[in-house]
Amino acid sequence: MDNAELYEKGNNMQKRDALESLQDYADKIKWKQYGARILDIGSGDGTVTTRILKEYTPQNYKIIVGCDVSEKMVQFANDNHGNERTRFILLNIENYPPKELMGSFDHVVSFYTLHWIKNQKSAFMNIFDLMTEDGSCFLIFCGRNPIFDVYRTLSKRSIWRPWLENVDRFISPYHDSEDPEKEITQMLDNIGFRDIYVTCKKKHFVFDSADAIKSAVKAVNPFSIPSELYNDFLEDYLEVVRRMRIMDEANNNQSTVKYEYDLIIVHASK
Repeated sequence: MDNAELYEKGNNMQKRDALESLQDYADKIKWKQYGARILDIGSGDGTVTTRILKEYTPQNYKIIVGCDVSEKMVQFANDNHGNERTRFILLNIENYPPKELMGSFDHVVSFYTLHWIKNQKSAFMNIFDLMTEDGSCFLIFCGRNPIFDVYRTLSKRSIWRPWLENVDRFISPYHDSEDPEKEITQMLDNIGFRDIYVTCKKKHFVFDSADAIKSAVKAVNPFSIPSELYNDFLEDYLEVVRRMRIMDEANNNQSTVKYEYDLIIVHASK
């Protein structure tokens, strides 16, 4: 997940869900119309921040700040998308943010990032502290997703175990949750959020070929697989996908992969 160029080309599902979520919940977000300060957590290569998010923010915003844990991503985003009203910074939302950022943002958004964080309470407390007194947040992240089951299966194979031994570190905290909506709502309420809205939405995405799914896996794969073994890893990945009956083999020997997953959508105010 450190290769910005690769992520930019392979994150089509993430871009689609960010776009659809912003469209569906535009009225609920209630953007500040003038001088808004916006933080995008997990901005990656910067394309969602600048090509999708900006389409739904008022034109009179003051600044959009994207943050990411990857120095390479931040550098790429600044080089390709930064300007006088858009900048990207290095920040791990799981850690306590710099004092100068506290209480600075009218809106905090995040697309496909928070499921990577194990200490959910710490992350949401930091989001709360980054918001202005009348600020709001809009966040989407993974709940149940078959990709996590594929990772778990591969981690049990001797050839991949050395690189996937910490597999649970990269599985959404809500993948096995029986009631993620209740769990998240209670956490937000305890932190002090108000006007809490949490929903777990059933989604699906179709990759039109095996190559397309390989590109998507490369874009978000969190494991440091040696380059000389990567093709074998991807073939094993597809083999597991076939056994899980996610992949459909067509008559023309092309393959489509239909992922069905749960997307958690959160909106709350301070």
